[in-house]
Amino acid sequence: MKKILSFLLAVGVANVAYADDVSFADALRNVRNNCSGISEKLSEIKKLAGVGTAMSAVGTVAGGTAVATGLVKNKFDKVSDNLERQIEMFKSMQVDASTVDVEDFVKLQQDLADLLKNEEFSEYVESLNSDEMDAQKLATVVEETSMIAETENLKEMVDGVSKTVGHVRTGTLAAATATNIAGAVVSGVNKIDADFATQIGVCMGSVKLLSSMKVQAKLDGSASDADIAVADKIIAECDKFNVSDIEKINKRATGATVASSVGAAAGFAGTITSGVANSNSVRTSENAQKEKNLNAASNVLAGVTTAASVTATVFNATQIAAAKRVIETAEKCEEVIK
Repeated sequence: MKKILSFLLAVGVANVAYADDVSFADALRNVRNNCSGISEKLSEIKKLAGVGTAMSAVGTVAGGTAVATGLVKNKFDKVSDNLERQIEMFKSMQVDASTVDVEDFVKLQQDLADLLKNEEFSEYVESLNSDEMDAQKLATVVEETSMIAETENLKEMVDGVSKTVGHVRTGTLAAATATNIAGAVVSGVNKIDADFATQIGVCMGSVKLLSSMKVQAKLDGSASDADIAVADKIIAECDKFNVSDIEKINKRATGATVASSVGAAAGFAGTITSGVANSNSVRTSENAQKEKNLNAASNVLAGVTTAASVTATVFNATQIAAAKRVIETAEKCEEVIK
């Protein structure tokens, strides 16, 4: 965009130096030649910005789904951890009931009730009183019933749901990554290039020159009142190009590109992390802490991806707004120079 500013300065100097060599008719013709077709090119930028907005919006939804599923998976994993600890406690009871702390058992049930949010189970837990419980009697109940097997079956079911949810998170992170990559590519090319910037600069400079030549034509009577009126209309509409809006088009494109790139990088890392966390080799009791760390990292990266997609959406939307203002000016300008 610095090219536009420097070009306008150059045109301004040229106006002073060469005004005597250019006629009013030449100046009018220059505006018509140099200001035509700008709206069409800007419309393409606006369309691409719309595509970028749609892509980043999809990335936001996918990233948001990844965050939500990550939180759901985290809950199931906590339930699984609780059941694992209960199974270990039940097995310890069978070996030596005296080693079991009944208060720990009650606390595990209370934690599970908080996770499940089940009214009936919560009422059952509230009825438990560690002071009235006996570890040996509890061990006898475990021995005489299928409590261990049932808890193991329940844990297996919970682990299966967690794994499925983990696959969903991995898939939605992959989708968010893909849309962010596409968004970065679209935003990266959706700018006013040097040639187009020069064309806009030439148009703006031509309007300035016409304004100067109109004054001169009035003084020396070299143009009719009708031609002067036409020039007044052209100057009124074509002199409204706002350099700040033109600059915003590229700045917003750069912002969207950066945001989408951040989202793509975070999404890519999150996809890999989620996939590893959900793999059979990691989902073992020996790697429990590693799985927790990977899941936590995946959830954080999903959040970063979502935030980046939201940011890219905002940048693309404001780029559309800036392009729309310049397009309106270009269309009105082109209408009066026909």
